[in-house]
Parts: sequence; structure tokens; C-alpha cells
Amino acid sequence: MSCLIINALDSLPTRSLLPLAAVSRRFRGLVGRLHYYRLVEATALQGRELILECYHPCDRVSTPSLFSKYIGTDGLAEAGEDAGLEDLNRLYSRFKLYLGDENNRPRARWPTARVTAGIEEPLAEKTPSYDVNLDADELFTQLCVVTNLVKVAPRRGLFLSIDNIGDSVVRVWRDWLREQAKRSATEQQQAEATNLDDPSILWMDASKNVGLRFRVVPKEEGQAPLLLGRDQDPPVSYTLEYQELIVRTNRLQLTLETSEAQQVAHAGKAIIIVSIT
Repeated sequence: MSCLIINALDSLPTRSLLPLAAVSRRFRGLVGRLHYYRLVEATALQGRELILECYHPCDRVSTPSLFSKYIGTDGLAEAGEDAGLEDLNRLYSRFKLYLGDENNRPRARWPTARVTAGIEEPLAEKTPSYDVNLDADELFTQLCVVTNLVKVAPRRGLFLSIDNIGDSVVRVWRDWLREQAKRSATEQQQAEATNLDDPSILWMDASKNVGLRFRVVPKEEGQAPLLLGRDQDPPVSYTLEYQELIVRTNRLQLTLETSEAQQVAHAGKAIIIVSIT
């Protein structure tokens, strides 16, 4: 009987499946088990790539997109198939960011490679970064952050599908930059493993579905000193080094499931191929 119930439940999309956990204790266990295996499958991205766009509104055209490499999902293996739905909802998947091949062209701010001891290292090995500049008395800057799941076409630079995970604007405050720049690399490495409340993470929404973990490095200014008032904040410049992209695993799984459903619905129809630069 349990096999018949599981087969019936497995045919339901997740948004219809999860409410059935309230039917009974037995249903709650079966729903949790099915949902756990769906989350495990989602971390493989099902042949898709996770792409991040992070830019100041004025730099949208000149800032390249970043691809990601899956690092892991903290607590997924420990949770197991008997984990509760609340515990599964608190799981996050972590990704390392890097520049994709289509961005391997000369840029003033995004070099294609670095040379160490006469050996050229590929750009994917270099930690991507973004420069932030605040004028005198400017309290914050803004970053537009867009996270998409894409299915890459055989031809470079073309995507067969794009599914949005998150799209928001986040403020990067002067005080936050100053405090993070004071932290040592050791402090950040110790905090980045499992602490989702670490201040080095900028969350893109109130529900904490997508977050970016940064390392903040102050830049040395070579310009002449400015005359400032006693209570006036000076202009500052920092480099934000991308450490990790953090995505709630539930959100990742639901986006993948919606994408698959849309592809099934449009099977046999014309496919529009788009390109993002």
C-alpha cells in the first residue's frame, strides 16, 4: 500500500505535494521522504548552469555574468530521508563563482588571465571581484543582483532556456564595508562554513533565498588628499571579492521543477534561443 501511495504522491508537483503533509503523520513522513530525494536531485542542476549578474545600475553593460560551480549543501547528507520538512527548508546550497568562457576577452577591470612565474593561469582560477567607490558623505551604493538557471546551447554564448531564481536590488552600506574590511582572512574562513548569520553575507531578499558572501578588501588611494569638514566622511574605495553564492535548496528545486514543466508544456513548439552578453 505504501508503494502505491508513494507512486501517487510522486506524480504531484512539489507545490501540490507539500500541503499533503498535514493529512496525517504517515503522509507527513512520505511527503518528507519524497521531498528529500527531490532536493538531492536538484543539487545536480539537471544539466543547467547557475549564473549570477551583479552590477551597479550604471555598469550593467560592462559587467560580465558569473558562472558557478557547486560546492555542497550543508546538512543534506546528515538530514537523510527521515528529516522533517522544517529542517529541509533550512538547507542551503553553496556555489563558487567564476567567469565563463564567453567573457574571455580583454577588459580593463576583468583580465582574461594572470601570469605567475612565467605560467599563464586560466581566468576560472581567479576569484572574481567588483570595485565599489563611495564619494564623500555617500552612505551606500546599490547593486542589482539577478540569479538565473540556464540551459546552455551547444553554440557558445547561447541559452536554450532561462529561469529566474532571484532578482533584487541590495544596498551596500559604508559602515558594512568598513567593518568587513577590518576582519582578517582567518576570521572569514572560520565563519563561512555553516554560519548563515555571518555578516559577510548580503542577502538579496527578506526571506533569505539568495545570498552572496563577500570578502571586502580596502583599496589604496593614490589621489591627492581632499579638504574635508570635521564630521564629513571621506571618499572610499573597496574591492568585493566573491566568495560564495548561497541559494536556498528548496528555491532551487522549485525553479528546476517549474522549468521542466514549462519545457514539457512547450514540447513540439518553436524554441527561442537567446544570448546574454
